[in-house]
Amino acid sequence: MENSGVQIKKLIIPAAGAGTRLLPITRVTPKELLRLVDKPVSWYLVDEAYESGIRHIIFIINPWKKEIQKYFCDSSGESILKEFPGLKFSFIETNERFGDGHAIFLASRMINKKEAFAVTMGDLLSPSEKPFLKQLAKVFKKYQKPVISVEHVSRRHVDRYGIISPKSSIGRVFLIGDIVEKPPVQQAPSNLAMTGKYILTPEIFDYLDRLLKNRKKGQEIRLADALKEYSHERELLALECSGRHFDTGNKIGFLKTEVAFGLKHPEIRKEFKKFLKTVI
Repeated sequence: MENSGVQIKKLIIPAAGAGTRLLPITRVTPKELLRLVDKPVSWYLVDEAYESGIRHIIFIINPWKKEIQKYFCDSSGESILKEFPGLKFSFIETNERFGDGHAIFLASRMINKKEAFAVTMGDLLSPSEKPFLKQLAKVFKKYQKPVISVEHVSRRHVDRYGIISPKSSIGRVFLIGDIVEKPPVQQAPSNLAMTGKYILTPEIFDYLDRLLKNRKKGQEIRLADALKEYSHERELLALECSGRHFDTGNKIGFLKTEVAFGLKHPEIRKEFKKFLKTVI
């Protein structure tokens, strides 16, 4: 890769899923547009990317999620929100839902052969004052290796996450030897959980392509599957990012995120904090 000193310019957001864990509201509203305090969830993803220097957002959506496109940009793909001047959007539509790995692979035609790029899952947020993508980009610039975000989680909760098996570490940066998806507590190789932010290189598309070609009927292809195979053959890094991630992909996670973001909102935090004390 010839990326030394080069800014990460593009972000892929897979958003073609049905949002079943948040039903019934997602029957009428895409989960990416659900309100979090006073903005939709996807606004925070875009804001994180913009603060990290990214200027091209690529959404993979299904045909009934065109509201996302209407919210962010005009017909030419230029941002219509004053917070994001100069930001470009692209939208790839698909009727097929074969997992986030399939959705990400669809964006491969928009990534140059020697271009590193970012990926964020559509329901995982990082704190605005310490964007995970910005932290990852610094590590990529230093080591010139793909890098993913991880966070220490309680040992008893490792079966909820993709868990990395580190070979070695330098400070908060780990060399990944393997990735185990939702392992039983007794079999988890660590308590370092993947938190849905990635800086990747185009080689990952070869691994996704291989998995898709061998996909069995009904099987989902996940980015984590491709990263697992990648880590067995190439060097893949993980960064324990500063700050905690927030998961809006399920009901309790969404509620926790709303409370956390509400307590930081400058217009309502004082009154909101007082209210919470009356109901706890």
